[in-house]
Amino acid sequence: VYIWGGGSGEIQQWTLAASSEAMADDPLFDARNHFHLGLYQSAINDAMNTTVSGDSVRVERDCIMYRAYIEQGNLAVVQGEINDGSPPALRAIRLLAVYKQADDAGKQAAIASLRGLLADTGAAVDTQLSVAAAALFCHDKDYKEALKCTHQAQTLEQHAMVTHIYICMNRFDLADKQVALMQRMDDDHTLTQLASASVMIAKGSAKAQDAFYIYQDLSEKYGPSSQLLNSLATCNMLLGKYDEAEQNLQEALGKSASDPTTLANAVVCMQHLKKSPDVVQRYVTQLRTAAPNHPWVESYDAIERSFDRCAAQLSR
Repeated sequence: VYIWGGGSGEIQQWTLAASSEAMADDPLFDARNHFHLGLYQSAINDAMNTTVSGDSVRVERDCIMYRAYIEQGNLAVVQGEINDGSPPALRAIRLLAVYKQADDAGKQAAIASLRGLLADTGAAVDTQLSVAAAALFCHDKDYKEALKCTHQAQTLEQHAMVTHIYICMNRFDLADKQVALMQRMDDDHTLTQLASASVMIAKGSAKAQDAFYIYQDLSEKYGPSSQLLNSLATCNMLLGKYDEAEQNLQEALGKSASDPTTLANAVVCMQHLKKSPDVVQRYVTQLRTAAPNHPWVESYDAIERSFDRCAAQLSR
């Protein structure tokens, strides 16, 4: 049962016992959990300090670590340490790092290399490869190919990726079905909670308060990552609480002053708060510098070009 706000001492003791049992059975529990919560340095530290046995567990540990490095923007580490002799899942993660800083030709070359990995024998049952490949296709906005990688989802992470893809496709009905499957697998799992909240806020304000409670509970349990703070800010903006959203975003900027998601949300929030154009433009400039290819920047530039064309026609 999902309980928001802590609860009684008995509930807290049960939670600690369940957590300890999960960690004993799963040496990557903390690393995986921290990664999904956006606590990337903690995930890296957990992975580096965890001794594992067995090739599959070792590959998963390394996947978590290198994906966390990518989220931090440390692409050179990933590209320098993963080579052509690494397992396919790790090579897919390296291709994601290459893709994120490549020009158009380089991006297409990375996609072509990924397709080669997916064509190899054994790729269909490699869960780590399927998630990494889907993530790269999502960056390329090729959601159909991303679904092909994960449509036979078996793990919670695969189901969470499918949920994300359906949200990107505005297929909230199908996203709801994925969340229902995840809830049947493990209703209390962090990934299930995050997937459920993501669908709630994607639909708009109707369930924003419920999503807020989920993000707040996770923040209180594990600490407020930039990712969770942005999610709280999104909920607050959907609820019309822009002052509270600004506080969330200021805290997130304190953790990472150049995080593109935080800067994009700050632009929107400042506009709703009717801040001066100079303040809004400052965040726009920071966002352009930090992530010139961010979807918000691309959309903003497209609107500016349309405006300029209309202005030029009217001035004739």
